[in-house]
Amino acid sequence: MWRKCSKCSTRHLPACAAMMLSACATERAYEGPPLPAQERAIVRANPVVSAGLPVQIRIRRADGRDVGVTASKVELPPGRHSLVVDCRVTESGSVRRFTVAADLEAGRRYRLVANTTARNCEAVELIVD
Repeated sequence: MWRKCSKCSTRHLPACAAMMLSACATERAYEGPPLPAQERAIVRANPVVSAGLPVQIRIRRADGRDVGVTASKVELPPGRHSLVVDCRVTESGSVRRFTVAADLEAGRRYRLVANTTARNCEAVELIVD
C-alpha cells in the first residue's frame, strides 16, 4: 500500500521547480545595460544542483565581482577577464581555488573544465563550448 510522505507533497513541487531553474541562472558580471547576444560572451561551469558529478566547478568571482550562489554561468563583454573558480572532487572532498585568465570573444560560449586526479583538482581551464 502506498503511503504519502509529507516531504513528497505536491505543495513542495513549485519550490523545487523554482530551485532547479534558478540553479542554472546566468549572472551579468559587468556594469551598464545588457549587451545583445552577439556582443557578449557566456562562461559556464557545472549546474549548481549537480548531484552525482565526480568533479564540480563553481564560478566564485568574475573580474573581482562576486558571483551569486545560484549562478552557473556568467555573461561578460569581450576582452580580457579574470575568473576565480572552485574545483571540488566529490570522492575525496578536496576543494581547490583557481584563478583563470581568459580572452573572450563576442558571441562565443565557453566552458570551464577541470584537470583532475582521483583525489585532487590539478587545474581548471576555459575551452570554447
